[in-house]
Amino acid sequence: MYGWTGILLKVDLSSGQIRREQTSETIRRNFLGGRGVNSKLLYDHTGPHTGALEPDNVVIFGTGPLAGTLAPSCPRCTVTAKSPLTGILGDANFGGFFAPVMKKAGFDHIVITGRAAAPVYLHVTAGAIEIRDAAHLWGLTIPEAETRLKSDLADPHAQIALIGPAGENMVYTACVSHRYNVAGRTGMGAVMGSKNLKAVCVSGRGKIAVAHPQDFERERKNWLHKTRENPFTKYFGTFGSAGPLDKEAESGLLAVKNFSQAGGFKGVEMVSAGHLKKFFTRSHACHACPVHCIQSFEVTEGEYAGTRGTKMPEGCNSSCGPSCGNADPGSLFKLNNMANAYGLDILDFGLLMATAMDWYENGIITDAHTGGIPLTWGNHQSMAAMLENIAFRRGFGNVLADGAVKAAEQLGPGARELVSSCKGIIFGGVDPRVIRGSALCYATGTRGGDHLRGGILIELPGPGGRPALPPEEALEKYGTLDVLDPASYNKSSAAVYNQDMYTIADCLEVCKFITSHNSFGVSMDDMAAMLSAVTGLRLTHEDMLRTAQRVFTLERAYIIREGITRADDMLQGKWVQDAVKGGPYDGRAIEPDKWQGMLTEYYCARGWDAVTGIPTRATLEMLSLADIADDLRRRGFALA
Repeated sequence: MYGWTGILLKVDLSSGQIRREQTSETIRRNFLGGRGVNSKLLYDHTGPHTGALEPDNVVIFGTGPLAGTLAPSCPRCTVTAKSPLTGILGDANFGGFFAPVMKKAGFDHIVITGRAAAPVYLHVTAGAIEIRDAAHLWGLTIPEAETRLKSDLADPHAQIALIGPAGENMVYTACVSHRYNVAGRTGMGAVMGSKNLKAVCVSGRGKIAVAHPQDFERERKNWLHKTRENPFTKYFGTFGSAGPLDKEAESGLLAVKNFSQAGGFKGVEMVSAGHLKKFFTRSHACHACPVHCIQSFEVTEGEYAGTRGTKMPEGCNSSCGPSCGNADPGSLFKLNNMANAYGLDILDFGLLMATAMDWYENGIITDAHTGGIPLTWGNHQSMAAMLENIAFRRGFGNVLADGAVKAAEQLGPGARELVSSCKGIIFGGVDPRVIRGSALCYATGTRGGDHLRGGILIELPGPGGRPALPPEEALEKYGTLDVLDPASYNKSSAAVYNQDMYTIADCLEVCKFITSHNSFGVSMDDMAAMLSAVTGLRLTHEDMLRTAQRVFTLERAYIIREGITRADDMLQGKWVQDAVKGGPYDGRAIEPDKWQGMLTEYYCARGWDAVTGIPTRATLEMLSLADIADDLRRRGFALA
C-alpha cells in the first residue's frame, strides 16, 4: 500500500484493550484521511447520547496520506472529539513532526475511548502499544511534562502530543500541544483530561512508500516552486504567523475592544508583526516545510524583558492585543507562554478576555465577581492573573473556564448581547460585518464560527485600492465579480468553493498557508496530482471537490443530528446587533433579510434543503452517504 498504512489503532482506556484494525479502501477513497476520516469515525462512534466529557466520547488522532513523505508542508495532525465547548463536532489540528512519526509507526488513525482509572499516557511504536502510568506527570505544565516524557521514553526521535493543567481540569478551551504547535479550538484537551490521558507518544522509523516516485519528485518541485513564488511565503518566513494588525486597521477590518470600534486603535503598530519581529531570534520549520514560519523570541525591553519562547500567532497578537485594548508588545509574549505552558487555547482566551472586559466596563461583572482583578481595557496584568485562574478553575476563572457563551448564561441579562459567537465559539480579531462572504463561511462552519473552516480573503481591496485578485481571474474562478465587493451578499458559490478548499487541505493535512485559498500557492489540481503520485489513486479536480463536499456534508449531518438548525447559521451577539463604528466601513451592518437570502442560496449550492439546511436524501446518496441519510431518517429527521 502506498501513502496510507491502512491501519487504525483502537485503544479502550477503561478495559485496557488495544487492537489494530484495517481501514477499507472505500473509507480511504471517500474521505482520504485526516479530518475526513476522523469526522466519519466521530459520526459512527458518538451520537446525541454521548457526553463530551464522558467515557463514551472518543479522541481521534488522524494523519493524511501525504504525511511522512517529503511532500512539502503536509505534517499536520487532526484531533477530533465531540466538543465540550459547543456540544457538536469538535476538532483542531497541529503541525510539527507528530503525524509523520505516527505514520512511520504504522498508523493512519488512533481512536481512544473509555476513561482510565488513574492518569496514564499512551506510547505507540510499530512493535508495541503500551498504556503507561502518568501519575508523575499529572499537574505538570506542558514543558515540564515534555521533559519528563523524553526521559521516560529514551528515544530522542519520539514525538509527543499532550495536555497541561487546563486539560486536566477540563477547561472547555483546553488544547492539545505538540512542541510549540497546538490543536487549539473546541476543547480537545479537555476531552483528553476527562479520560485521564496526559499524553500520546509515538515512535516510528518505517518508510512511507510512494506509488510513482518520478511523478512525486515532479510534483514536489512544483509545490516548492509555487510556495516560494507565493508572496505570503516571504511574509510568513519573516514575521511568522503574527498578524499585520496595522494593515488590518488601515483596511477597516481590525476589530478593537470586543467590536467597539474598527481600526483607530492607538498603539496598534506596537503589537503588529512589524514591531514584534524585533524580538525574534531564529526560525523553525515543521516536517518538510520550506516556509519556516515558526519564530523563537526573546523580549528585550519593558516589563516582560527576559521572556523567551517560540511562536507568536495572530491568534495571540490580535486577540490579546487590540481586541482587549492592549498595546503592550511584551505582554503578548508573556501571555502566549503562559497559555502554552498551561495548555490553553490563546485565541479563545484573548477573545474571552475581550468579552469579560466588556462585561466589566458595562457593570455586568464587578470586582466582587473577579476576586478583585480589575478587567479594564488593556490591563495585561489582570489578563495574566485571570489566565492562571481559568487554567486551574479558581474563583471567577471557574465560570470563564466553560467558555464565554456558557459564562454569559450564568451571568444573566445583558451578558449574552456582548458575546460575539456562532454555534458556541466566540470570534474576533477581524470584523466580518465588512466581509459578508467570509461571514457566511464563519456562520456555516461545521465546528462553529471560525476562520479555519473557510474564508474569502480577496473580498477587501489590496494596496492602493486595487482588487485583491484581477477581475478576469475572479470572474473565471467564481463566475461573478461580486466576490471582490465586500458589501455584496452574492457570495454563496465563493463560500462553498473556499470551504471545500480548506476541507481538502485538512483531509490531506496540508498547511493552509501554502494552498491557493488566498489565490496563490498550491491549487486543488496540484493536491490531486500529489495525491495520485503518492497513493496511485487517480483523482480529478472534480473528484477532489466531490470528496470535500462529502466530508463537509457528513459534518453538517452530524451537527444537525446534535440539534443545529438554520437559526444557528447566523452570527450571534454584539457583532451583528450593532453597526461598525469607525474606519472606512463606518455604519455598515449585516442586513437580516439579505443575509437570509444569501443563506438560502448557500444551502441550494450545497444541495441541502433550502428551508432547513438539512442535506437532502438525493445529495447524501449522490455523495455515497446513504447510510447517513438512513441514520437521520431513523432519528426522525424529514429529508427532502
